[in-house]
Amino acid sequence: MNQLNKFNKQGYIHLKNVIKPELLSHTRYHAIKLKKHYQNYEGQPRENGSGRFWKGLEMASTLEPLLYKSYTHPNMFEIAKTFLQVETPYLFNDQVVVKLPNESFSFEPHYDNQYGPDPEAALRGEFKTINCCQILTNMPYESGPLCCFNNETQQYDVLPANAGDIVVIDGNTLHSSTH
Repeated sequence: MNQLNKFNKQGYIHLKNVIKPELLSHTRYHAIKLKKHYQNYEGQPRENGSGRFWKGLEMASTLEPLLYKSYTHPNMFEIAKTFLQVETPYLFNDQVVVKLPNESFSFEPHYDNQYGPDPEAALRGEFKTINCCQILTNMPYESGPLCCFNNETQQYDVLPANAGDIVVIDGNTLHSSTH
């Protein structure tokens, strides 16, 4: 089964070792630096995104412009084109979701489109979104890795992953993470 078919059946796909080392290093450095800088801002107002800081940082490249390079890298462009099945993808939101050592940080099952501009239209298939989760450090079971609902098996899959992997998640696919 090719990757696109697998993605469409499952609602997600785990791409292994696809982030080039120099880009991985750049992204990891700036994402962790950004997380450490804003870790005590949770609940405070901010000008864009949801309007409040949370443990993750939405619209991250507005806080650290150097991250924009990571989100718009040619490899990311090709991944987005492939799984969105379009020639010109649109970057809607970019986030940093980093768990620092010993941080109490999990997120409940949700699908990203529930936070989007028109959740009902997304569920009807009027537009498509994806989340390209760049894995910046190894995520073994003990670290609270990503879990994605597998639409084919109707069960959650726990996805331990390694630095350099990308997990592409359809905007209507439930996913979560534990502490």
